[in-house]
Amino acid sequence: MQLIPKRLHSGRKSSYRAVAYGTVLLLATAVLSGCSSSPSQDAGQTALEKLDVNELKMTMLADISSTVVSDGELASNIKTDIARLAITPLRRSSEVQIAGNDEITRPVAVSFQKAFEQSLMNMMDEAQLSQAAAIIHTRKPTTPMCNPAGKALRQTMSASMQGDPQRTKTIEDRTVTLRRMAQNGPPMDLYVAYVKGGLDKRSPEEQLIYKKEVSDPANTSLHDEEMACTEMPDEIVGASYVLTTKLGHTLYFANNGVQAADAQGSTLWRYWFGSLKDAPVDKRYQEVFKYLKECGLDIPDIPL
Repeated sequence: MQLIPKRLHSGRKSSYRAVAYGTVLLLATAVLSGCSSSPSQDAGQTALEKLDVNELKMTMLADISSTVVSDGELASNIKTDIARLAITPLRRSSEVQIAGNDEITRPVAVSFQKAFEQSLMNMMDEAQLSQAAAIIHTRKPTTPMCNPAGKALRQTMSASMQGDPQRTKTIEDRTVTLRRMAQNGPPMDLYVAYVKGGLDKRSPEEQLIYKKEVSDPANTSLHDEEMACTEMPDEIVGASYVLTTKLGHTLYFANNGVQAADAQGSTLWRYWFGSLKDAPVDKRYQEVFKYLKECGLDIPDIPL
């Protein structure tokens, strides 16, 4: 299993990012210089927020693309499909879907998620974000944290996944990224949220691995969150990432799919990525956090 590679930097990319963000800052100054609020000023603030959030989104998509291309253990056809089915559509839209046999879609969908998580940490390292919260909301504690680092236990995946190296790799890779996120420390938080009794549905070996991670003092960002609800609708299962830009705006990424233990047949994966000013993104945000709040999960600084 390949460890996460260091991202290559280029002077051109850094220069472009500096110029683009400088433009955002100039617009911020112009919009906020007025002493009173007016319809035109409100419209200007909305435009500024969208520009700020979209700049970060495009930077992250470029970063994700670089990570995918540099993964020497990822098959070339999967790299092509990630670009074709996820990265390119998300440059044009805030909501996309990937549907098909799990054998085909899971390596694409989860490898993209892993690359997103790596990009999130890159953005934190470069101070492109002021705060980040990752919430994995699934019926059982998230699969990567119930496996040893760099490994995938057979019992954590469906029978159809066992023996499939590309789908097994999706678990192995995220055992690394999630542990890095868990150890990142504030201002990053990683919440593992699952239904009441969800941990008991993991094998004794999986439970032991997960409990060890939760009790590890090095995991300063990790929050174990068993919720009050005993059921989770299929459409909620997935993850949410709430990112705060340097200007205080929110970039939201979310996905919806099925855990590895349920992977069989045809699978539908859904992605949302953009500003809360985008209707599809805000709808998903409201849907997820309404459920989480009703189930007793109250995350600071993430209001409905």
